[in-house]
Formats: sequence, structure tokens, C-alpha cells
Amino acid sequence: MKKEYFDTLYETTLKEENSVLALSLPIALLYKHIFNKNAHFLQTNYNLTHSEIDVLAALSSYKIMTPTDLYEATIFSSGGMTKILKKLEQKQFISRVSSDKDKRSKLVKLEPKGEEIFQLCLVNILAIDNEIFSVLDEKEKESFEKILKKLVYSTLE
Repeated sequence: MKKEYFDTLYETTLKEENSVLALSLPIALLYKHIFNKNAHFLQTNYNLTHSEIDVLAALSSYKIMTPTDLYEATIFSSGGMTKILKKLEQKQFISRVSSDKDKRSKLVKLEPKGEEIFQLCLVNILAIDNEIFSVLDEKEKESFEKILKKLVYSTLE
């Protein structure tokens, strides 16, 4: 979206009765920009999707998880999870291991190759995100983080 369209939208549409749009629209536009920029980088440089990185990120914290836990820690369907796990397993970023508690179930384990690629992607994604948020000073970043957490927490179970 061009700045002139954004400014016109604020002047014409986002009046008092629609004031919540003055909050939600910028968040949506910012999310879209960050998502697209990171997705392009991941696909171009590492042949990875956001969903695959989300799974690697969750596993980076826990190392071994059940597919159900992964599903709950990320934001896509259980059917989508199966597809993503297969791709990550083919790339040797994860492996499926038997559970000690239930031999019928398979856990998802982060492999060293998966940890390495995740850390490499994380460094580069942080650089992209730092560039985007560089227009804010440290105090603004802290305030923005508090506000976003408050909003997100209000939507979580």
C-alpha cells in the first residue's frame, strides 16, 4: 500500500465510529509486510516456508515434542502439521522417534542439522526485523512490546 492511500484511508474512513480500524489496519499491514519479507528470504535462501521455521522454532526450545504439542505450539491445522513434518524429515532437520511412554506414538525430534538451519535463519530474520523496527527508539519498542503482549494475551486461552 502506498503512503498516500494509507493517509487518505485514515482521513476518510478511520473516523471516530471506526477508530478500532486505526489500530487493527496498521497491525495487519505491518504483519503482512514482515511476513512477506521473511517468507521471501526463507524461500530464496533456504528453501523453507514460514510453517517449517515455526516447527523448527518450537523444537529448538523443547528438542522433542509430540505432534499434538507441536500443533498447539504453532498456528496451523493437524493435517498441515503432518505435511510439514514429512518435508522437514525429508530434509533431515527432524526425525521421528518412539515414545518411551507409548511405543505406538512417535515423537518429533530436532536433529542437529535442523537446529543449525534454524539458528542461521533466526539470525537473518532478526536482521530483517531489526531493520523494520529501527524507526522506533528503545522506549517505543518497550511500550509497543507491552501493548502487543497485552493484546495477544487477551486472545489466548
